Amino acid sequence: MSSPSAFAATAIVLTAASGVLAQPAGIADWRVAHERAIVDELTTLVAIPNVAGNDADMRRNADHLAGLFTRRGFAVETVGGPGAPVVFAQLDVPKAVGTLTFYIHYDGQPVEAAQWTRCQPFAPCLWSAGGAVPADAARQRFDPEWRLYGRSASDDKAPIVALLNAVEALKATGHTPTWNLRVVLDGEEEAGSANFRRFAAARKAALAGDLAITLDGPRHASGRPTVYFGVRGGAGVTITVYGATNDLHSGNYGNWAPDPSMALAKLLASMKDDDGRVAIQDFYRDVRPLTAAERQALAEAPSVEATLARDFGVGRPERPAERLEVKLNEPTLSILVMESGGGLSVPGRSAIPATATARLEVRMVKDLVPETQNGLIAAHVARQGYHVVTGRDPTPDERRAHAKIARVDPRGRGSAASRVAMDTPWARAVIAALTRDGVPPVRLPTLGGGLPFGTFSDTYGMPTVGVSIVNFDNNQHGPDENLRLQNLWEGIEMLASLMTMPAVR
Repeated sequence: MSSPSAFAATAIVLTAASGVLAQPAGIADWRVAHERAIVDELTTLVAIPNVAGNDADMRRNADHLAGLFTRRGFAVETVGGPGAPVVFAQLDVPKAVGTLTFYIHYDGQPVEAAQWTRCQPFAPCLWSAGGAVPADAARQRFDPEWRLYGRSASDDKAPIVALLNAVEALKATGHTPTWNLRVVLDGEEEAGSANFRRFAAARKAALAGDLAITLDGPRHASGRPTVYFGVRGGAGVTITVYGATNDLHSGNYGNWAPDPSMALAKLLASMKDDDGRVAIQDFYRDVRPLTAAERQALAEAPSVEATLARDFGVGRPERPAERLEVKLNEPTLSILVMESGGGLSVPGRSAIPATATARLEVRMVKDLVPETQNGLIAAHVARQGYHVVTGRDPTPDERRAHAKIARVDPRGRGSAASRVAMDTPWARAVIAALTRDGVPPVRLPTLGGGLPFGTFSDTYGMPTVGVSIVNFDNNQHGPDENLRLQNLWEGIEMLASLMTMPAVR
C-alpha cells in the first residue's frame, strides 16, 4: 500500500491508459449461474431498515455487512458510535500492484410507507413491466429488465452487493484482484457522515490507497457506464414569513390580515426567472468554469434530453437550451418543503395562518462557499423589502414597525463541492477498464448529488474517481426506489474489471 506522501507523485503507471480492457474470463458465466443467490443477498440486505438515526437498525446493517465481507475473505472492523458505525474491510492479495480504496454508504433516506405503491420500503419485491413477479417465477434465471423495489435497493446497497460478488466471481473463476482492496462503508452519508469523517481523520493510513473510487449515483440515461470526477456540496436556509401574531378567522379578517402564505409564494417566485435560472444576485459569480477537457467530455456524451422528458413526464425542462450534463456543473436552488396552516395532512381550517415557512436547498459546485450562498439568499430577501432576522422570531416592536418580516436561518454548516481533473493517467485507466467494444463510459465533471468525495481527493490528496452503477430512473430518495437487475449484473462485471486493471512500476 502506498504511503499518503506518495499520492501526488505515485510511482505506479497504469499500462491501460487508453484502449479496451478485456473482461476477466468467466465472470459473466459465473454471474448467470448465481443470479438467484445474488438477488437473495441483495433482497436480504435491503430488508434491514437503514434510516440513519435509528442506531439499532444501523447496527444490524453493520453486523450483517461485516459477515458478508468476512465470508469473502476480508478482514473486517466495525468502528464508531453512537450513530451508525463505519464498516471497514481489507483484502490483501499476493504481488499486488497497489491499493484501491472503495467508498460506499449503506444508510438510506427516510421513508413514508404509505407513498410506496409496489411493496413496503423494507419488504423488497420484484416487478416486471407487467406487474409483480410471483415468487415461483424467479428460480434460477432472472429477466434483466425486472426491478427490485425497496429503500436503498439502488442507493447504495446494490453497489455493495456488486462489489462482494465481483470479488467472489474473480476467485471462483481462477482470477484474483491485481490490487489490494480497502472498502469503507459509511452508515451516515444521508445524515452528514459524522462517524465516517471521524474514522477518516483517525485512520488515514488505513484508508490510504493509490486510487479512491466512490460508488454512488445513477448511470447516465444513455445506459453507458458512467465515471464522475466530482460531487456537489450543499447549503440551504429555512425562511419563515410572518403575518399577524396568531391565526385569524378568514371571514372576519380576510382582506385585512396579511397572508404570509401569499407573501412567501411571491418571495420564492422572485428567486428564479421564467426560464428557471436563479435570479438571486451573484448566485453564479464564484462558479469555477469548466476546462476544455471537461467541455469536450460533456460534448461527447449522448444527448438524453428526450429520454428524460419522456420517462419523467416533463413537458419543458428548466433552461431547455442547455443539457442536463452541463447544468450539473452549476448550483441549484430547490424548495424542499413549504408549510402553512398546519399542512395538507391535517383537517382544513378557515383561518389565515400567522406564518408560512419554506425549506430551501442549494446544491453547490466547485469553489462555492456555503456561508456565501446562504448570505446571498438572505440579501435577496432583504432586497424584496423584508426586514430580516436570524436565529429568532421578530419582536413585537419589529412586527409593528415593518410591513414585511422574514426569518432566514442557515440549515447547518453546509459542505463544499469537490472536483478533480479528468485527464490524468488514473482517470484514463478507469475509463479504459469500463470501455466495452470501443465505446467509452460517459464522463461527468460533477455528479448531481453529494458525498464525501473530497475526503479522499482534497483532504488526503488521493487520485479519486466516482463510478455509477445503478439505473438513472431508480427513484432514489423517493417512494418506490428500485434497481434494474441488468445494472446489477453489469455492475459486477464493471467492478471485476476495475479490480483487475493492470499496472507496472
